[in-house]
Amino acid sequence: MRLIFHGGAQEVGRSCIELQSNGDRFLMDCGLKFHEAGFDYPAKVFEVRNVDGVFLTHAHLDHSGGLPFFHHYRMLCPIFCTPETSKITEILLKDSHKIARIRGLNEAFNDMDLKDVYKQMKFVPFGEPAQFRSVKYTYFNAGHIPGSACVRIECEGKSLLYTGDYNTRSTKLMQPADPHTWGSVDIMITECTYGNKQLPDRGPLEEEFLEKIEQVLKRGGRVLIPVFAVGRAQEIAIMLAKRDWPVPVFMDGMAKKVTRAIIEGNSPGVANKNLLQKMFSKVEFVASEENRERVANSPGIFLTTSGMLQGGPAIQYLEQMWSDKRSAVLLTGYQVKGTNGWLLNNEQTAYIGGYRTKVQCEIVRYDFSGHLSSDDLKDAIRAVRPKTLIFVHGNRDAIANMTAWAKDEIKCDVITPEVGEELIIEDGKSTIKKLYEDCTGGECIYEHQHTHGDHHDHEYDD
Repeated sequence: MRLIFHGGAQEVGRSCIELQSNGDRFLMDCGLKFHEAGFDYPAKVFEVRNVDGVFLTHAHLDHSGGLPFFHHYRMLCPIFCTPETSKITEILLKDSHKIARIRGLNEAFNDMDLKDVYKQMKFVPFGEPAQFRSVKYTYFNAGHIPGSACVRIECEGKSLLYTGDYNTRSTKLMQPADPHTWGSVDIMITECTYGNKQLPDRGPLEEEFLEKIEQVLKRGGRVLIPVFAVGRAQEIAIMLAKRDWPVPVFMDGMAKKVTRAIIEGNSPGVANKNLLQKMFSKVEFVASEENRERVANSPGIFLTTSGMLQGGPAIQYLEQMWSDKRSAVLLTGYQVKGTNGWLLNNEQTAYIGGYRTKVQCEIVRYDFSGHLSSDDLKDAIRAVRPKTLIFVHGNRDAIANMTAWAKDEIKCDVITPEVGEELIIEDGKSTIKKLYEDCTGGECIYEHQHTHGDHHDHEYDD
């Protein structure tokens, strides 16, 4: 068995791992990495040929965004995913392609490539083992976003678990992942996003969030809640449904389309769908620019994309309230450095009308993450008890912290690969070697995309 790390190793973004077994080749995810200068594809993935299948864990673009590029080179193969992941991926890829076209980026794929991706998707239910070529695979609820899955793969007499992104604590939107249902495995490839951080308890944080909204409304202000369209928008909507508000709740941007897809879907991992449907029927949807201009200056709670305020309706609402000290912007997710959301949170400024502006309204950030914290990650590893443990999808500090713990307590073989490395597992031994240099931003054959700091706020894995 061979594992080649084309992305997501010692970094967060462009998740892509190649599995070679019994002459078959598979990819586990194929995403993009977003940063201040634009985005990158998985390293050397353009050289991967004769792939037999892709195991897609969820729709976020840092796990799915590279699939059209992959298909552009006519490397057509089945893409295994849940029905909800298929639908949401379609929405996100179309939006990403649209933004790239509007901004005049050198697109690496076209509309036909998008259609090829959708045609190749094969739906997988949770908890039902299936066979494809030389591997047996089973999908489990990951608790991250609707449709998200952890994948157990069996081949060459070994078992492998690829977690993708997961959360073992329930949220208002998602039922938690349950590591005890995965069984023990030989190899565990796990995300390590918060490997050195404890996240706050959700209950008190949610109450604090709702109380802040009430506080702002009582003083005559408006509330802007920038959200990611997938997961966070629906979770916040369910929180808002718990109370009766004296002002309208407006939903704008791509969140409406994604919310409808989740309500119409049948993901067993989604919780509180009845509350989501209740809120969906109560909110006022902003359907046009004219409508947006009309409501922007009226009292209300504005639930809108994009989550980092890089364009989209959120920045338009901010333009109308930045000077109002009574109003507030409530940030609910991760903010990439250099984005308006990051500037608001760290410097109380934002680019408004092209000018760096000191924002007068209140700014508060709430850490509503769809990932698990370090203690929960440790519990998940204890439940699986792998012989070989591989940390991906985390920065170096997070991975180093978890590596030290795992070597001390789990006493297994711990691997912390770099992009471009190959792990060979045979006869009970693991050997890792450098297969190629990661030339991201250098002289790679694939196009390194640049947007000179003015990038669209894509759906980030938060």
